[in-house]
Amino acid sequence: MCLGIPMQIIELEGAFAWCEGRGRHERLSTLWLEDVAVGDWVYAVLGQAREKLTIERVIEINLALDGLTAALQGETDLDKYFPDLPASK
Repeated sequence: MCLGIPMQIIELEGAFAWCEGRGRHERLSTLWLEDVAVGDWVYAVLGQAREKLTIERVIEINLALDGLTAALQGETDLDKYFPDLPASK
């Protein structure tokens, strides 16, 4: 299973973009996308920018990834990481 992360384009080089997100700095292929620009957010999977993201979607994905990290560290109260899901009480 592969998990992607949101990354922001900071520099374009032809069909590639230098991106940053979640503490990473990567060169991604942008061949799957049209009309990308510096400042755009993309969903990065295995060296590919797979889709453009809205800032709302970036926040949602980052929160879910933070929740996954918290769960792996033993945290059990995860509702705050998934506000769009109904509480399981």
